[in-house]
Amino acid sequence: MRTALVVHAHPDDEVFATGAATAVLNEQGWHVVLRVATAGMHGAADHLTASCALLGIDEWGWLGAEDRWIDDGGRNGPRTLAAAKPADVAEEVEKAVRAIEPELILTVGSDGLTGHPDHIAVSQAVQRALQHVHCRALGARVRAQDVLAGQQLVQQFAPGQQIGSGHVTGCEDSTPLEEFSGASEQRRRQALDEYYDGLGSKPLEELIGVHRASSDGLLLRAVFDATGWQQDRFEELTAWPSDAPSSR
Repeated sequence: MRTALVVHAHPDDEVFATGAATAVLNEQGWHVVLRVATAGMHGAADHLTASCALLGIDEWGWLGAEDRWIDDGGRNGPRTLAAAKPADVAEEVEKAVRAIEPELILTVGSDGLTGHPDHIAVSQAVQRALQHVHCRALGARVRAQDVLAGQQLVQQFAPGQQIGSGHVTGCEDSTPLEEFSGASEQRRRQALDEYYDGLGSKPLEELIGVHRASSDGLLLRAVFDATGWQQDRFEELTAWPSDAPSSR
């Protein structure tokens, strides 16, 4: 059986970044395994299990020890992935690859999808691990045109407000991307609802006020509404040059 390893920083990243791709791979007969580095802001193990069941992820576990790294809401404290030694995170990715022996790794793209420092750290860790393990790796991206479409949707209900954090910019239309499409929109919406009540299923206008217009989660929800829930797009990731500095 072909195996795919999904590597993410936080619970809910498997919905926003790779939810369509894992469902498609599962339907094609792949065994899909998730490794997540932190428990998220509120501790989300139960939600993660339910989300995985909806998105075709057969099993999940921690990247490293359960409490080795934490999510502190983007403040980049000393125990976050962003503050960790890049080699330490890459070592855990490499261990997971050697144990699971995947044919494919899915993670976030070089921009972290949302620019979150923890996301970027995970993407770079996968690229560093590719120095020592031979496996194809893809990083999730959104296109700049899709971000703009999502912003315009939210703007209708939040005129004059900042839409998103400003860190979700997307890639240029000319960027070569590989698409996984054909996933269930309903199941991805349900998976998002596991973490945030109604963020997947309620009308967008009802979410304004419950979620800040500047929330990247709300923006990505709008991107899905504008461009479709059934597909994910990915850039090819290559091995991190041994002499290249970290971006952090």
